[in-house]
Amino acid sequence: MFQVGAACYQTATEAAHASASDQIGAVVQHGASAYIVNVASVADDSITYSLLPVGGGAAIVTVTPYSAQPCGLLTVQDGLSMGWMVGAAWVGAYALLFVTRALRGDTGGDYGNA
Repeated sequence: MFQVGAACYQTATEAAHASASDQIGAVVQHGASAYIVNVASVADDSITYSLLPVGGGAAIVTVTPYSAQPCGLLTVQDGLSMGWMVGAAWVGAYALLFVTRALRGDTGGDYGNA
């Protein structure tokens, strides 16, 4: 799986399409002219952009390399393991507090409440 922004995609081509679609319609400056970005084609390892001059004229076609990033979003298993770690930390804190109070002899009473 491959990640673009906050979403994961099954194939590198789907990820490239998602990444390229973010650029469609953007206006970019190249030299003294402004161009409107359009996507000509998408492959696993490259995206071909067509830059159309705002004032009219011939389009510039550029091929940019694309490297799909592996999906790094958290899964249910990640959430479960973090939840168990937080629970274990709470149990450990309670056990430490209980042992500390037992060693001081504060095993009964109001624990300092008036």
